Amino acid sequence: MMTLRRCLALIVGLAMTAADANAAEQESAAVYQKYVVAADHPAASQAGLEVLQQGGNVVDAAVATSFALSVVRPDSCGIGGGGFMVIWNAETKSSVAIDYRERAPLAATRDMFVTKNKNGRKLSSRAGGAAAGIPGTVAGLCHAHKEFGKLPLADVLAPAIRLSEQGVLADEHAISAQRTALLLLAIQRNGKERFAALYKQYLNSGRMWTKQDRIFSPQTEVLKRIAAQGRDGFYRGPVAEALLEVVAAQGGIWQREDLEQMDAVQRQPLSEKFGENTVLTMPPPSSGGVALLESLNIIEAFERDHPQRKWLGNGPHNVSAVHLVTEALKHAFADRAEYLGDSDFVSVPIARLTSRKYADKLAAKVDPSITQPPEAYGRFEGKTDSGTSHFCVIDAEGNAVSCTETINTTFGSLVVEPKFGIVLNNEMDDFAAVPGKPNAFGLIQSEANAVAPGKRPLSSMTPTIVVRDGKAAYALGGSGGPKIISATLQVLLNMMRHGQDAQAAVAAPRFHHQWMPNALYVEEPLQKKLAADLTALGHSVRLQSAIAAVQAATRDETGLRAASDPRKGGQPAGE
Repeated sequence: MMTLRRCLALIVGLAMTAADANAAEQESAAVYQKYVVAADHPAASQAGLEVLQQGGNVVDAAVATSFALSVVRPDSCGIGGGGFMVIWNAETKSSVAIDYRERAPLAATRDMFVTKNKNGRKLSSRAGGAAAGIPGTVAGLCHAHKEFGKLPLADVLAPAIRLSEQGVLADEHAISAQRTALLLLAIQRNGKERFAALYKQYLNSGRMWTKQDRIFSPQTEVLKRIAAQGRDGFYRGPVAEALLEVVAAQGGIWQREDLEQMDAVQRQPLSEKFGENTVLTMPPPSSGGVALLESLNIIEAFERDHPQRKWLGNGPHNVSAVHLVTEALKHAFADRAEYLGDSDFVSVPIARLTSRKYADKLAAKVDPSITQPPEAYGRFEGKTDSGTSHFCVIDAEGNAVSCTETINTTFGSLVVEPKFGIVLNNEMDDFAAVPGKPNAFGLIQSEANAVAPGKRPLSSMTPTIVVRDGKAAYALGGSGGPKIISATLQVLLNMMRHGQDAQAAVAAPRFHHQWMPNALYVEEPLQKKLAADLTALGHSVRLQSAIAAVQAATRDETGLRAASDPRKGGQPAGE
């Protein structure tokens, strides 16, 4: 029987191999002069562009893109999930991070996935009603629009509503996601019957999609309600009642107060200067921003202390560069496991983890001749054992939005509210659902990320903006579980250190290490080129067909460029 872990190992949500992406590396990206949107579906990028052309700003475009993605990438993200958004305002020279991550229900308890319920069964953190956190996407998008948008909300949702009514042609990603979801249903007891709404509304009742098939979304009615009523069209009234009903029927513990009290939180982005660039990224409950800055600081400190050798100077794909970046990631992920959680509930030592002094200490531990065993990283004792979407918007004035949204794994909890077609997340598995045990992505997590009522689970989402001379120069982020962090780091280094344009930086082959399991995953081009040398350094090298999917947009004096990762089949749109 195929396990859930094996299903996730099928590279959920990535339609193309790294070799295919590498072939696209040499393609030159189009240059735009007004604005550009990069999402992982062409129709979503066009939705954002349409709103910009109507006079909207980058936040309007981001909100339009997100609602469109709920329609065209329902396996990856949507109104039943949550996310993080980082905004840069070039006029006021200010930034803001909007946290609309899902929350644990108010009735949640630390051991809810460990102890047995009244029926004598352990709850599941990966499928069913108990797996679903309270969705934050609608609250977050409505908050962003109200505070920072220009156009009426109905105008911003119009492209998504039109896409839901007219449908979109199935692409490689949709077909791959359908295949994965059918496997997930097959390993669930009575999966097709228990998750009938998913099977019928999103999986074509088991008949495989072809590229000639048009997929229609069942979300039209709920999108119209949101367009007319804002957040209340989702968190109150008929939609809310329908959500409570289906979650209860699937073994969940949501209450009306969970939905009514759900709201976004404005936070200050993490910020660090690297030369002439200022990197702005997401604070906790994202672990991605802390891990990104910690890794960049370690790399910078190591290169400063070892000037006799060009570590990253010879390009991103030499053995020295891969070894150094891997060592930095292993330290960052070990610290992620020990310290990171929702900073509204636990004390997270952000300043120390992202400090240059701490990076100096970790860089001194990096051995250029060999990697170390897992216990050499961090203090937390590890044990061995992709449903996300990113988009970004940038305009000629240097305003930008970088946004990552998720329902966690493919089609989330597998629960679909049948009246309004809302796919519910399974973000409860992003907590330390069973302390000391890895989650669906193999991540070990500490008490800092234990379940608590109203708490947000730790995330790897890493929406990032790089500012230079007061204007956004890069906006980027990715999807793919913990691989988001390593992929975002490498694309950023490709652009910021190696001078690659967005297209080349995104398409370039990648690698990933998350400390535990103790394995260095590489895409095929790197395996062919570097596997022997990396093995000689002590790395356990494993082939992965594709590592995450990144979207990036850039601005310089010649114009705007963007790339949607060919690994997921997106395409940017601009003018």
